[in-house]
Amino acid sequence: MGRRGSSARAAALRRAQQAKAERDSERALRERQIEIALADYFEAAERIRRIRQDARHKADGVLAAAGQAEQVPLAIAREAIGRLRELTGSNGEVAALCGLTIAAIREMLAQTRSVPAQPEQEVPDGLVQHDG
Repeated sequence: MGRRGSSARAAALRRAQQAKAERDSERALRERQIEIALADYFEAAERIRRIRQDARHKADGVLAAAGQAEQVPLAIAREAIGRLRELTGSNGEVAALCGLTIAAIREMLAQTRSVPAQPEQEVPDGLVQHDG
């Protein structure tokens, strides 16, 4: 039984090693697939970050150009608000006529009195209708 037992034991060990090797191979393949999927994710996430960063940069440029372009019409709007205030005698009436808040009218009148339109000067809330 000694020889047969050791022979059976050796055969059992070979089968165990073969099963373990197959399991290790499958595990290594799974780990490699996980690594590839993670690399794909991190590469895509970085591309998304760069796309969004580029879009923000472009949007900042467009907004800066719009800020410059709106200064003349903003000065005209402020001047018109000032004339309406003189004609009606009431911030409330000017606000109602223009569809603005009284606070926006006050802000425009204050900016008109203090300094003419300057680059990048804020547009009072309500002066510009937003789509959406």
